[in-house]
Amino acid sequence: MDHNKQLQEAIASLRKEFREVVIIYGDYYYAFEYVLRSAGTFEKSVALKSCCEIGGANNYDGKRQCGAAGVPVCQNPAKFISWDGVHLTQKAYRLMSKFFNTQILSQIKWIRA
Repeated sequence: MDHNKQLQEAIASLRKEFREVVIIYGDYYYAFEYVLRSAGTFEKSVALKSCCEIGGANNYDGKRQCGAAGVPVCQNPAKFISWDGVHLTQKAYRLMSKFFNTQILSQIKWIRA
């Protein structure tokens, strides 16, 4: 959060210094928070677990990645936010894209010819 705050302050400073330049910033951290707040669209009991049935508290083992021999393939990724404990599922990335589209389009000042 501190990194993002400093980054936003630096962008604000650049926007003041270079008024003729359009700087567009997509905040990945807040986009991921949006996905977490949208967790109601995921099955609550498994939303924060990885999709692959590796076991443990969150179905994650960095030594046994999804798709590796002996690791089950996820049967219903739409229930999960995380595909393998590191990467998101298509549904989660779709929600992040929705957030980014809204955030980025709001930063663009449309000029009519």
